[in-house]
Amino acid sequence: MILRASWLCLTLLVLGCPGVMADESLQQQLENRKAEFFAKAPEEVKTAYAAGIQAVTDSGVLAAAKHEGEKAPDFTLTNAKGESVALHDLLKKGPVVLTWYRGGWCPYCNLTLRALQKALPDFESAGAQLVALTPELPDKTLTTAEKNDLKFQVLTDLNHHIAQEYGVVFKLTPEVRDLYKRNFDLLEYNGAEAGDDLLPLAATYIIGQDGIIRYAFLDADYRARAEPAELVSFVKELLPQKGDAESVALLKEFWLRVWNPPHDLSAIDDLLTDDFVITNPSGDVVGKAAFKEWVMTFQKKLGHSKLMPFETFANADGTRVVSRWQASGINHGILGTADDAQPVNFSGIAIWEVRDGKLSHNWVERSAWELYQTLTAKP
Repeated sequence: MILRASWLCLTLLVLGCPGVMADESLQQQLENRKAEFFAKAPEEVKTAYAAGIQAVTDSGVLAAAKHEGEKAPDFTLTNAKGESVALHDLLKKGPVVLTWYRGGWCPYCNLTLRALQKALPDFESAGAQLVALTPELPDKTLTTAEKNDLKFQVLTDLNHHIAQEYGVVFKLTPEVRDLYKRNFDLLEYNGAEAGDDLLPLAATYIIGQDGIIRYAFLDADYRARAEPAELVSFVKELLPQKGDAESVALLKEFWLRVWNPPHDLSAIDDLLTDDFVITNPSGDVVGKAAFKEWVMTFQKKLGHSKLMPFETFANADGTRVVSRWQASGINHGILGTADDAQPVNFSGIAIWEVRDGKLSHNWVERSAWELYQTLTAKP
């Protein structure tokens, strides 16, 4: 990753990232590392890396990769101790948070691994298992695990076989490959058959116990990573937890399937009563068919919509459930505003009636006025 002798000092950051504040989010740490890179890197290096990121975007790998709603390919891989670890066995114990890191030579990967390790107790308390996959050979994974004091499974994906099945492998540009060669040898880290011009995306998936991918983080920029706190919240607030009341579990399933990718509207037929009513400030929508049409229209206006509950709780007999949530997406004319394709988010609170094990009525309030003001604000 170097062109000049002055660039050598930056390689120290591969081995560690001093000065990281304990209370910084992973995103803050990554931004700090990126700022340091931009301050010290030669222009030709920055240009080559930016072109490399664009090449990943143009390659189509993000669209080709596995996404939410798809079956997660099973695998059996070995850890640094030579022990076999199978995805299907892990899923018997709970959901799996599966993440790829490029190698111990990558400072962004080291920051991410440490942040995940710090959040490990939170993952475990939510019943999730954290697993990292890497193309590194076992002796290299052991070094990376020891360096970052990792207590979760780190598995060698030899020659990118599993990464290929998930569709997350991309080809380095010749310029980026040559920059890497000046600092380290990918073949030494990954083995000769893995090639010196292939790497996995820094992808992260959350896989439910049914083997279905429920969350996917995919980005062409190797410096962008899934925030551990977001992953923990997803597991806790959208996946079943021990002790969940039946009505809470019912609503979680609704939020997960209807309002998060891949937006499975068949869940409306499964989870709602035939006479379901949603009461909005603008009036009632009555019946499952009408509600499904309302949801489809809403999701067209709020593209790539996602919903994350802050908390969900039920009354003693389970006939009422309350949820505070935040929704996000891309504006395609929500609230009658212009389709400016800008990212938006807003919060809300919903009270639900549960009857005979299904959702029968929803009273909902959203921060609509605040959202409208944001979308119509003059620059």
